[in-house]
Amino acid sequence: MSDLIAEIGPEHAAAQLAASIVFADGASGPSRIRFYGTTKPTVGGAPGGDPMAEIVLGKPCATLSDGVMTLHPATPEGGMVLISGVPLWGRWDRSDGLLVVDGTASDPDHDGFFQIIGGTTLPGDESPTLQAGGLVLLGALTFL
Repeated sequence: MSDLIAEIGPEHAAAQLAASIVFADGASGPSRIRFYGTTKPTVGGAPGGDPMAEIVLGKPCATLSDGVMTLHPATPEGGMVLISGVPLWGRWDRSDGLLVVDGTASDPDHDGFFQIIGGTTLPGDESPTLQAGGLVLLGALTFL
């Protein structure tokens, strides 16, 4: 049996991204991305620990240009690292707790969905080691 593959057109993809922005901004407060050093759970499952860092997004949380969604942190300095360690995944959720997306985390040289900057990536790791009290920034996010 062959694998089933479906592809949507660029206009459809842009409409889905626009709907994601509207959904993420649909609660009264700003949405946020929290990063965890735990094993990534099933989508929306309990994170298995406290967040290592949090980046609060502005409103609007993102813009679209040429089919690419660019997230906008509320502050350009990024978010505070609360717990030292290596973040493995992130959860973007609304202020009312509804899930936007769960995704892997890495530095910009690797293939994580959320790309983060703010520490040194040690040999063999794909995500930077973050230090409590430091800052973490979002790298590019291609949400296609």
